[in-house]
Amino acid sequence: MTRLKSLMPIAATMLAITASLAPVQAGAQEDPMALITAAAGGQMETVIVLLGQGAGVNARGENGFTALMAASMQGHTEIVQALLASGAETEPASDDGWTALALASFEGHTEPVRLLLERGADPTVKNEDGDTALRQAIAAGHGEIARLLVENGADPNEVDARGLPAIMDAAIGGFADVVVALLDGGADPDVQGSGMTALISGTIGGRVSVVSALLNNGADPDVRNAAGSTALLVASVSGRADLVDTLLAHGADVNFANELGFTSLMLAALEGYVDVVNSLLARGADPNVSDPDGATALTAAKLNGSAEVIQLLEEAGAEPEPVLTSDAAPADSAAVTQAQIEIVVDQPPQLLSLPPLRYPEMLKQAGFEGDVMLDFVIDTTGHVEPRSIRVVSSPHPLFEAAARDAILGSVYRPAQVSGGLVRARVQQALSFTIQ
Repeated sequence: MTRLKSLMPIAATMLAITASLAPVQAGAQEDPMALITAAAGGQMETVIVLLGQGAGVNARGENGFTALMAASMQGHTEIVQALLASGAETEPASDDGWTALALASFEGHTEPVRLLLERGADPTVKNEDGDTALRQAIAAGHGEIARLLVENGADPNEVDARGLPAIMDAAIGGFADVVVALLDGGADPDVQGSGMTALISGTIGGRVSVVSALLNNGADPDVRNAAGSTALLVASVSGRADLVDTLLAHGADVNFANELGFTSLMLAALEGYVDVVNSLLARGADPNVSDPDGATALTAAKLNGSAEVIQLLEEAGAEPEPVLTSDAAPADSAAVTQAQIEIVVDQPPQLLSLPPLRYPEMLKQAGFEGDVMLDFVIDTTGHVEPRSIRVVSSPHPLFEAAARDAILGSVYRPAQVSGGLVRARVQQALSFTIQ
């Protein structure tokens, strides 16, 4: 966006220039716009006449434009050559910091770029947004020009003002030929920027050509982003079997788990992507790997409800899920309820504190909510007796461990009978709701 914004005044200038095209008038050589206008319009004969009459080859017009900038931007190779032969300087920049080289690079004019570089144009000059000619070529997807620039001094590992390495910029844009040009020039395929890598950026964009180019040129298939994810995890959760196959063919770890404990197989099963699950299982994905809550790919598949994925996993040796602790119907309460007392007491237990519920990540990812009803004994110190806990009802086994942990960390005011503290059995509903 910054590139387009900075080009807007330049584009307006060019429109004004081209709109003013007219035959050369007497004394036109004294008007700097005359040569710029002719160069922008591709009027070679007029340019030769004006130069012969002594027109200032480096004179500036609107927005700090020169004739060389105008001809380069429009791709008029012969005029660029004539201006350079007449002493046009390559380094002056427009008021926005754009050089003739940057303009030609953005517009994709290969021959003017080549001529400018042969005359010593500096590819490392930055405009007011901090972008070089290489960034202009990358932004527009011009692979041949990117290669020319790198071969003539542009840094293939340059980082822009956003902290984005050049190769990531190319990967995000989906320009495989630019990626290869940068890699051939020595770009680091695994460099990180803004917490991402080129391989993961290309995977997010769904660009098989970019992913293949990076892998074929030494990118680590298991490189992680700041969140601990790999390209295979991203491809799997996106349902891109083609990218999954490409990554696995280059050695991606099929059983790698992210910081939440999710594997690619779990993520694909949770989304119901049959083709991806097939590819992962064929490459040795273990269907019985579990996350910290005990959830497996089969857990994920059942949350999704995909019968085909469930069948694939069971045929691959997935172990059955644990059954619910109780056959009782799920609790109706949608929040922590008042304790229900089984014995007659003068003062029932009162909940004083309850730790935050740890939401099982697999259920959170699936958008699964529900209530767990627990039955337990509160001792005379106000704490839950661990061996007394019984699950009365639960919508999913993964909720049960989290509910137990929360209750064990809770504190109650003990029950009283005739002024004395007593043990009491209670039931408590805990609600798991995604905020």
